[in-house]
Amino acid sequence: MSTLCVSKVAATNFKNLRLEDGIDLGNLTVFIGSNGSGKSNLVSLLRFLQQGIAGSVSDDQRGQTTFEDAVFNLGGDRILDGFRESPARVGIEYSFPLSERDTVLNIELLVQSAHHPVIIARESLTRDQGRPEPFVYYNTHNQLSGGSGNGVVSVYDDPQTSGQSPRSHFEKIQEVPLNELALDVMPRLLERSNFSPEATPLYGPRAAIRAIAATSVFYSANEMNPQRIRSAEPKLGQADRFLSPTGVNLALVLYNLFQRDLEFEESLNLVMKDILPLTRRVRAVTSGMLSLTIEWYVDGCSKPFFLREMSDGTVRMLSWAVVLHSPTLPRLIVIDEPELGIHPAWMPLLAEWIKMASQRTQIIVSTHSPDLLDHFTDQLDSGGFIYVFGPVDKSPNHFTPHRISREAVSGWLEEGWQLGDLYRVGNPAIGGWPW
Repeated sequence: MSTLCVSKVAATNFKNLRLEDGIDLGNLTVFIGSNGSGKSNLVSLLRFLQQGIAGSVSDDQRGQTTFEDAVFNLGGDRILDGFRESPARVGIEYSFPLSERDTVLNIELLVQSAHHPVIIARESLTRDQGRPEPFVYYNTHNQLSGGSGNGVVSVYDDPQTSGQSPRSHFEKIQEVPLNELALDVMPRLLERSNFSPEATPLYGPRAAIRAIAATSVFYSANEMNPQRIRSAEPKLGQADRFLSPTGVNLALVLYNLFQRDLEFEESLNLVMKDILPLTRRVRAVTSGMLSLTIEWYVDGCSKPFFLREMSDGTVRMLSWAVVLHSPTLPRLIVIDEPELGIHPAWMPLLAEWIKMASQRTQIIVSTHSPDLLDHFTDQLDSGGFIYVFGPVDKSPNHFTPHRISREAVSGWLEEGWQLGDLYRVGNPAIGGWPW
């Protein structure tokens, strides 16, 4: 079953990545590679999409838009390849498998200098129609649209026309901002148009892309401090269903999910029993002034343990269990180094959780752990997307992801090796040693 939300990401002149041809993403995509090889940079491109389209409301008092916040988090003027002189353009392209054809969002950012803000040099949304020319939903800031600050948007000649391909034409839009994504602010741009929204084919794909961005969740194990999770006492009453990037709302999410789905409570306790066999029940309970805490009941003990008494690794595994076994999953889950602080004996379980969740949503995992990578070897036989980030033409300055094929490692796998084994010994087929 396909759960794809984002099928491809491409970039030009972006930091140390060589990604002009793009990288295909699957239901489950795994990144490996040395530190500094661009894995986090690629993840940041996905986070930029989320923050630029579905970020918090612009702060008028600061004079800062969500796009400007997203660019700052992406790296500001440092997003430009360090071997390129500014001014220069950084291109970013996202493909979404909407309906039968990919819909492509293309953004070109103009990096001027350290003393001038990064602005949008061009932006377009198109649909691949299997022809030389794609269908253009909108195009802004380029010659076709009338230059900087202007744009064109496709409008049906007659929305009621029967048939699969109603004819359309371009209508001009003006005062297109250079510091906000047109996809984000398009309703505002069309407020004074002389055509109705029903005549604009843009609204369907725009809603779908915004939904993907709004329900994408990014986790880094380095940001999830077990001590903070243990000591946190979130307040009852918030509707949180997804674990926050820091994990401090764990008790609240657990409480809310248990209230919504009794089967989830049963399944989570079975999962925790796989981790700690003496587990009888894990539950979130009120403590004091409507605060929440987590109790952990075990066989042979009449009183529960509290989360603050559990080990770091146990807290982390409970967190990943809540993320990956939730009855309601985000559209996209990105996890950086989920193995951090986890005992190797638990890696098969963690990998299995990730693979099972990828049958219900799209998951991207970045890892340095050969113990975890071992348990993704079977993905090569099912067409899995496992990429190793390595230097371009043996250059130490630029990196690109290479997809690992079953054929490239088949000889070793037939001898009983796993991917993690090859990673441990620095096999050239999966990147070799980073020095």
